[in-house]
Amino acid sequence: MPPPYGALWPDIAGLLEKAVAKGGYCWGEVAEDLNSGKAQLWLTVEDKPVAAMVTRIDGDTLEVWLAGGAVLSGSVPHLETAIEASRGAGTTNGRVIGRKGWARVLRGYGWRPEGDELVKEWAQ
Repeated sequence: MPPPYGALWPDIAGLLEKAVAKGGYCWGEVAEDLNSGKAQLWLTVEDKPVAAMVTRIDGDTLEVWLAGGAVLSGSVPHLETAIEASRGAGTTNGRVIGRKGWARVLRGYGWRPEGDELVKEWAQ
């Protein structure tokens, strides 16, 4: 379990389980990236976590790596915050992989389909 999520971790893992499996990742990799700061966890919590999104930076690209739960309603505000935060690390664009259903919602935020990804560019 990656700290400092404690008692929330089982709910978080449950939200992300499909994304981890679908992507062919292992929980050890996810925990390592979260613990090291390479990946960032964004949560929407009501009585318990209802949406989880994990981002990471790949060069100048902010990547939505994993997502689960009520992500469209719960994570879009976090995505805009993640973009702003990643700009300080030098990102100029973003990508969302494997979340084609997000295209309808994210189009209004400047994201566009490109192959199997959704992409967005922004000024440094």
